[in-house]
Amino acid sequence: MDNTTYSNCIFCGNSIKTELIANPHSRLYVCPICGRYEYLPQYCDFSHFNRNHLSSYLAYNGFNNLSKDYGFFSTRSKDACARLKENHEKGLFLYGFPVHLDPIDVENWFPYKIEEKVEWILKWLDWNTRYWGDSICIENKKVYSAFFVEIYKHEEDQWIRRPDEELDTQLKYIINYLREQELIESPLSYSGNRPITLAPKGYARLEKSKYTSTTQKSALVAMAFNEKTLKLREAIRKGIQDAGYLAVFIDEVEHNDFITPELLKHIEDSKFVVVDLSHQNNGAYFEEGYAMGIGKPVIQLCKQDVKLHFDIAQKNTIIWSNESEIPDRLKRRILATID
Repeated sequence: MDNTTYSNCIFCGNSIKTELIANPHSRLYVCPICGRYEYLPQYCDFSHFNRNHLSSYLAYNGFNNLSKDYGFFSTRSKDACARLKENHEKGLFLYGFPVHLDPIDVENWFPYKIEEKVEWILKWLDWNTRYWGDSICIENKKVYSAFFVEIYKHEEDQWIRRPDEELDTQLKYIINYLREQELIESPLSYSGNRPITLAPKGYARLEKSKYTSTTQKSALVAMAFNEKTLKLREAIRKGIQDAGYLAVFIDEVEHNDFITPELLKHIEDSKFVVVDLSHQNNGAYFEEGYAMGIGKPVIQLCKQDVKLHFDIAQKNTIIWSNESEIPDRLKRRILATID
């Protein structure tokens, strides 16, 4: 039986494929703009998110590889996501693996300042052009989220989509601003879809930022990843989030490369790195060494009575005996040591 239907993406509004999963009411939305996400009314929805911020978050961070072997965002509980991921790895759940998404993840990522938005848009243009001087002809409806257009207005506890005319006005304003700053080249008069070319000053801006946001809100976490460390994982996540940063776990990030190059890229793009060495994980030692080698601040954790390797045993370490104490201690360490 084919469980596939077509509907509108609840974020960008484009017509997309949906597929029935897990139970009679839960559907997997497969959107080329927003990526893959699960929607289940009254159980797994996104009503508690800022809809505009979430739309842009998905445009940049969504699971856009549409293969079932990859992840999808879900607002199921973290424990439920972990169980489904385990079933997926055993071949018992065939729709990919769910990654829990929380409003704080979105808000920690969202670039509130105009200059931060500009850098993300320039990155998007770079990703979507093939070579220097290449132009992209944008279809308005498909780039609203990437250009941080406020698609929705919030009235009486509801997110209501604005008229297309208002959305087009916002997009035109943003593009003209980039043009006036000489970051892009784009004609004022055109027919059909508007062509945009990343200008030399735009490339220079990207080189200066080294493909990171101006605030670098993310922190990579290096640790052992398995079912037994789930409680530890969430304690570290909470400590980082409470300090105002986004925790990046490499197994939750979609990537097409081998894991080592992708991992190194995330270390380079992170503001700092958090390493837990409680399980004597060789990968965590490697990641800490690489981070220190490129000058990234490293915050080290370890469970009480675990013997650390001699060359890092002298480093100031958060020694914990119970996961419950980690969030507050990690938050205080981050606020005290990270600019």
